[in-house]
Amino acid sequence: MPQMSQESARLWLLLLIVTVALLSQNDAPGIIAAPFFGTSRLGRLRDALQVLNSSKWGDFSPHAAVDGAPPWQMPHYLNLTGFREADRYAWDDLAYFRDRCRQWSRHAYPPLKGADEWEHGPVPKTWQNATGTVHGRWVRRPGSAVRQGRSYNLSAIAPGINWMHSHGEWGWNVTGSHGSIVLSLLEDESNAAYEEENEEGKPPSSWGLAREIVAVADIQDEDHSAGSFAIRLHGVHWPRQGSMLLTTTTEKFLGVFGLPHLVPGPEFYNTGRGLLDQTLGKVISKKEGSTFGGSSNPWTPVVGEEISLPVPRCEYVVYLQLHALEPEYIGKDGLDDRLMPLVEQLETELRYPTGAPSNGKPDLRMSLVAWSPDCSYYLESKGPPLFPSVEGQHLVGVKSEVLLSRTRTFVFWFAAVIMAQLWLLKMQIKESNTPSTLGRISFHTAAIMVLADGMVFGVSSAWGLSATNNFLPSLILTFAAFMSMSIGAWFLSEIYTHQEPERRRAQARANNTSTSRTSPAPAATTPSPPPPPGALPLPATAGPARPSSPPIIIPSDQDIDAEIAANSSSGASALPLPTTTTTTTTTTATPTTPQPSPFASITGTLLLLGVAIFILLGLSSTWPPRLRSALVRLLSLAYLSLWTPQIRRNVWRNSRRAFTWRFMLGQSLLRLAPFAYFYLSRGGGDNILFVEPDGAVFAALVGWVWCQLVVLAVQDVLGPRVGVPAAWMPEVWEYHPVLREEGGDVEDGGSGGVGLPIGLVSSGVQGTSREGSPVTARRRSWSAAAAGEGGGGGGEERGKRREREKELRRHGMVLREIDCAICTEVLEVPVVRADGKDAAASASAAGGLVGVFARRAYMVTPCRHIFHTKCLEGWFRYKLQCPICREELPPLKVKRNTLSWIPPVKSSPPAVLRRSSPAREARGYENPWRRPPRDFTGSRTGASPKGRHRSTRRNPPLGYARWWAGWKIGCGKLFIKG
Repeated sequence: MPQMSQESARLWLLLLIVTVALLSQNDAPGIIAAPFFGTSRLGRLRDALQVLNSSKWGDFSPHAAVDGAPPWQMPHYLNLTGFREADRYAWDDLAYFRDRCRQWSRHAYPPLKGADEWEHGPVPKTWQNATGTVHGRWVRRPGSAVRQGRSYNLSAIAPGINWMHSHGEWGWNVTGSHGSIVLSLLEDESNAAYEEENEEGKPPSSWGLAREIVAVADIQDEDHSAGSFAIRLHGVHWPRQGSMLLTTTTEKFLGVFGLPHLVPGPEFYNTGRGLLDQTLGKVISKKEGSTFGGSSNPWTPVVGEEISLPVPRCEYVVYLQLHALEPEYIGKDGLDDRLMPLVEQLETELRYPTGAPSNGKPDLRMSLVAWSPDCSYYLESKGPPLFPSVEGQHLVGVKSEVLLSRTRTFVFWFAAVIMAQLWLLKMQIKESNTPSTLGRISFHTAAIMVLADGMVFGVSSAWGLSATNNFLPSLILTFAAFMSMSIGAWFLSEIYTHQEPERRRAQARANNTSTSRTSPAPAATTPSPPPPPGALPLPATAGPARPSSPPIIIPSDQDIDAEIAANSSSGASALPLPTTTTTTTTTTATPTTPQPSPFASITGTLLLLGVAIFILLGLSSTWPPRLRSALVRLLSLAYLSLWTPQIRRNVWRNSRRAFTWRFMLGQSLLRLAPFAYFYLSRGGGDNILFVEPDGAVFAALVGWVWCQLVVLAVQDVLGPRVGVPAAWMPEVWEYHPVLREEGGDVEDGGSGGVGLPIGLVSSGVQGTSREGSPVTARRRSWSAAAAGEGGGGGGEERGKRREREKELRRHGMVLREIDCAICTEVLEVPVVRADGKDAAASASAAGGLVGVFARRAYMVTPCRHIFHTKCLEGWFRYKLQCPICREELPPLKVKRNTLSWIPPVKSSPPAVLRRSSPAREARGYENPWRRPPRDFTGSRTGASPKGRHRSTRRNPPLGYARWWAGWKIGCGKLFIKG
């Protein structure tokens, strides 16, 4: 049975972990809930429900006792956990809490003139369904009594519970003076509702209808370095009044059973108690009839914990009051022309859209008063009348239907952005389809893009598993992100594969450097051979004989230096070499560890990094706000630094540009678009995550991306190493060296002692070539063909050649000829003579303007092969390997403020055509100055029907040729004289 590789095992393990994490229910009650385990707990809940049914308004009046007061004015408590006098909760502030609730209600939803404070008329002016999400800021106010964790005896309040950290600071305790809150409300109209009967002839009262509601509050303390916490609350909503009262329910506070006694007035007591009597009784009966009935708390306030541990936390009682809708949406009376309530029409249109005309979608606004009876403090929403409107507008948000619509629009828009990124990537892959172009691209730049697309795919996949209303948009986004991630990963794998030789060379250099820095090991003692028969035995200190290693024989035909020496000697091509003793080298074979495939290693690394980022972001949800914001901004900065690795690679490889400007500008704009959506939204309510707008942060991110693009533009125009000290960068091979006969050195072409290019060592100077050589015969055939077809053109060409040779000999240089292995045509190479009278003058001339023009005609590789400049540059567009020996070649050297842009002396286009890109040639661009190929007779073929003749496209236009020749001659004389 084949065994699974280590990389495959890691990948499958990660996929299993991600699958389990996605399929787990994070918002369910804990699997292990010790406080509510067993039938005894259900019995206590049943007793609490009986207390609620048997009580009436006024049975819970926990005010301070007054000496000499009559019995009906004495304080009264309920026999519920947390509502008893012995529990010592701060119930003295209940009257203040009710008073604050009435004040918020009168301000947010004013009553009719001359009517009771709870009377608003028969036409509703607030949202009847409060399902939605709101956010805002709060301020903290202390209570009249100081309460701490050590003020309570938890063993007496909830006997039988082993509390954790009961003497330390309680959880969910807000100590800062201000902060923010995000409140998500869920009210299902199909749930239980309670409505009292109206008297005949009277309109329905504001408190006559009650519905069940659930809310999740995410509270953030911004004044202290404390993390946020989320709590779940259960309560009652009176839709005609727009008031909601919610509370937590734990083993030390049965808030939902005593909630009717906490309402702001007796009007809401009957409907609240009637609703809770139905809903609580059904839940308890369902738990009693279940096999595992007492395994969890059905009203648990804990959010996102699999195991509910008995940790003491602060309890909360929350009052919410919806604001009346603005007159611009519902008018002054709230009725339309048919005397139908406009609020109900707006809600019906949001829930079942028909395209009916409307004045817009009003926001969901409400005021908040939260009170902790055991920790004794208040949290009030920030807004009028206590605070000016510029500091806060209480809690503002949108209905769930509006939020779903915005989410759907954002997902479609984000999917379009991903598809645009994919199109740009596809166009860039067409441009970078050769080993040379792939070698210019930074691996880390492409990896950042693939990692970002992979994280989007992971988030959209996880969200699509639970998205019921937005499943189709999430599916489209998942598909777009998957395609972008897959194609990007394939492109990244191609980059990794084609840059493998470069990494091998870098590793070899690093190994050589580390080896040279270490001290040499002591030489091992050569074991002596076994003594011959009859000789004395070896001494006791002699070590064991080393086993012989298999020899590796290097044949003479693979010795480059021997081959050059053989070609340099006279008659080497005709006479065989004498037999010499072959040198053998012994090596010890070391076992090599099989490396994982490039794609597997890339996928595993990026997957681990993405999972780590997800875990870090999940943990940051409980961090202080400043630290969490710093993490998000740091990750955003790292993500938008995607062009920084490319800038470094351009400098290191000395290449001007790797990506097209369409790709760089498009990717920059598209990847900045999501940041613009979140950081530039109006008031933070227009984005789906309710992120507060921050124009300064977005401007900093845009400026950083713009700076990177400016650096890339400077590298493209002025050179990749402009402004970078040369000592910081590795040396770049000079492909246009000055060739000299003496010493065999190639200037700026590597280490000293390197001889002339292979092939030039045995070719003679023009005029001293042996009779019968192929070069001489070919030259004569060309001259004859030129003289026969062009008439006087052949003599003119021979005259130009003689003038050129004469000019070169005057400066101590000669012409040598060699065949270019790419185009198989003759290449004329100027070489500085060894017998020159003035070596300094010859060197100056070789480095002057004439020498620069002459050197641009050829290119010499580090492996000492020589080619036409145009031929090797065209070869580099596809491979960075020598066409002859397949040796890896360094990239071309890009010079600044030199004449490197000047074309060669012979058959080269103008300067503007020397910077043609591979994309132009791939689209069919043809250089009109390129020499046509030769046929089997040695003459050039053209487009003329006559066949063999000198092509008219060989030379530039006549006017340009005359101007170019005059400019060269004048500047050459000026440089030579200088």
